[in-house]
Amino acid sequence: MMGIFDLFEALIKLGLPMVVLSWFIFSWLYSSGEIDRKADRKAISARVKKMKKSFEKKDSQNANYVYDKWMWFGSGFYGLAGLWTFAIVEISDLFSFVFNFPGLSSLFAEGVISLIVSVLLNQLGNVITAFVWFSYWPADSIIVWLLVAYIGYWVGVELARRGLELPIEAWLEKLPNKKP
Repeated sequence: MMGIFDLFEALIKLGLPMVVLSWFIFSWLYSSGEIDRKADRKAISARVKKMKKSFEKKDSQNANYVYDKWMWFGSGFYGLAGLWTFAIVEISDLFSFVFNFPGLSSLFAEGVISLIVSVLLNQLGNVITAFVWFSYWPADSIIVWLLVAYIGYWVGVELARRGLELPIEAWLEKLPNKKP
């Protein structure tokens, strides 16, 4: 059974990041004119599918790294959730490697080829985990995690559609100045 703390965990680990990521991507898409701000959800979803087809045909040349990875993971809600899960898995692996560094002798104990194969297989595992992202998050409350992610995605899309900006500069100004 899911408690209030589980819901809070879902909001922090998946809901809020989905809001921020979807806001970021869709703010960029609205600003670039790719999607009309007056479009409803059905029109937005249809436009994202059309953009995905264009991406698959390589008709689209974007300089936005996050956009490209979002499209690669499938675009829309599913692609964004996969992208976020991939980022979390990769960051977790990086921290695990850095803070549990086995030493160079251990890394190369089986040889360079073995190390390269191991890294490539780990990457493949991380990509597969990202594509089945819903299995990465706690299984006892998968429906709630899916709903939290989905609601977070559409909240971010709606905030971007309304042209709301995150007050990051105002937040940074409130931080204490540590100049002598």
